[in-house]
Amino acid sequence: MTVSISTGPEAGGVRGPRVRGWLPRLLTLLFLSIFLGKVPEARAQAPTPGPGSTEAELIRMAEEFMRALSAKDTAALSGLMVEDATLHSVREGAEGPEIRLSTRADFLNSLGGDERELLERIWDPTVLVSGSVAVVLAPYDFYVEGQFSHCGTDVFTFLKGARGWRVTGVTYDVIREGCPPSPLGPPGPAVG
Repeated sequence: MTVSISTGPEAGGVRGPRVRGWLPRLLTLLFLSIFLGKVPEARAQAPTPGPGSTEAELIRMAEEFMRALSAKDTAALSGLMVEDATLHSVREGAEGPEIRLSTRADFLNSLGGDERELLERIWDPTVLVSGSVAVVLAPYDFYVEGQFSHCGTDVFTFLKGARGWRVTGVTYDVIREGCPPSPLGPPGPAVG
């Protein structure tokens, strides 16, 4: 498998301000790991985090994010995220993969106005922690009005500051066909 990454208008990439720093590089490496099949190997070797550990706290926060999203609890989501958090997604478009960006405000506004019943579930999380930087990566499935919509992988990026761990970004892919069955089984009664 060959993977190439190009950016900028001259390469047909995303136009807009150039993002510098370690976070975009970290997210790129995580996605390359996912697409090249390295993460499942790491997940299989990862021990289960003990109660009260940093890893357990981060998994709890990622699961809390999913519960709040499913319940459209924008106050809870707001409390989990830093003010300038972003959400990036990649999905198949008419001309190939499309990358989309949402700000925290856009995400919360769209969710607050959505009348549909939503359910997103994650399982088998992998946690990477380095000092005050952490990533939680987990497969997910997503249901709208009780019907399967898509699956993919969620990547939560966390930073630890004066208020503790906070979500700085969520990056995910949207896969509509060929999703393996969730080990959680079919969803139960409606949430929220």
